[in-house]
Amino acid sequence: MHSQIAAGACYERGLLMKQMRMFQSAIENFQKAALSPSYTGKAHVQIALCLKAEGHHEDAITAFRKAAADPALSPDERRHIFYHLGRTLELLGRYAESLEAYGRVRKEDPGFQDVARRIKHLSSGKRGPVPQSSGSWQAWMTATLKPQMAALLEQTGQWWSGQTESAKNDRRQRTDHTTVRSSMKACARPGGPASGRVQPGFRKQTVEHRRHVRVPVRLDSYFTVKGRTVGGKGELRDLSPWGCRVVSSTAFPVGADLQCCIFPQNSTTAFVIEGATVRWIGPKEFGVSFTSVRPIVQQQIAQLCQAQAA
Repeated sequence: MHSQIAAGACYERGLLMKQMRMFQSAIENFQKAALSPSYTGKAHVQIALCLKAEGHHEDAITAFRKAAADPALSPDERRHIFYHLGRTLELLGRYAESLEAYGRVRKEDPGFQDVARRIKHLSSGKRGPVPQSSGSWQAWMTATLKPQMAALLEQTGQWWSGQTESAKNDRRQRTDHTTVRSSMKACARPGGPASGRVQPGFRKQTVEHRRHVRVPVRLDSYFTVKGRTVGGKGELRDLSPWGCRVVSSTAFPVGADLQCCIFPQNSTTAFVIEGATVRWIGPKEFGVSFTSVRPIVQQQIAQLCQAQAA
């Protein structure tokens, strides 16, 4: 029972990390969840989605195959996985393997999605995109599949429909990633803002203008630069409804706009902070102020702080 709860917590964390585009952290959590038989199939599907989002198509294919091999999946779930496996193979130009995957789907359900048209399209030697079939396959899927599997496979379909735009975004993100890394290196240079001492100006100003006293805590937290895949994990040490201090090996420059997840102890539900700005940095730590946080989350953090201070 304990391992089942742990697997569920890892799976839920992975979903949050994927939502924040922290794909490597998400994959690490999904890999832990996949060790539980109850989560093996859907965890590998999520791993495939993360790998696909990062452009690692070959690894995504491997993950899709592992998901399809899970005996706990229903025939409907397996058909959807093979269909999207075929789409991935088709994208890479591995048409014979793609036809094999589509063939497995058509054998069990000849009317599944647009699989018949795809097989006809590839068998005739044609290449390039196949026009989308009419109707809402997401609505059908939601009505027939297990809710969690339907949701994650719906995300797969959304990824495919925006494939061209995703490729453009990936290129932009790689450029942004290089820019942020350069900023981080500048912070780490001798004499730079992260070179063995805290920037007293930033930290003093932050302390003077705090609206709430921060209480000592030790909580897991994940941070990512908004709209990019740059991020990392840290241990949250001081917390208030308006900011926190984090100990982390990941460096962010002052002024960086972050998103973050805070995991209270003994809970699988995270506090999601949509906007947090880095106010000061020090050796292996940084402080942020929360600039965009939902009122309900702010209230939950306040309650956590009160309980911790009692």
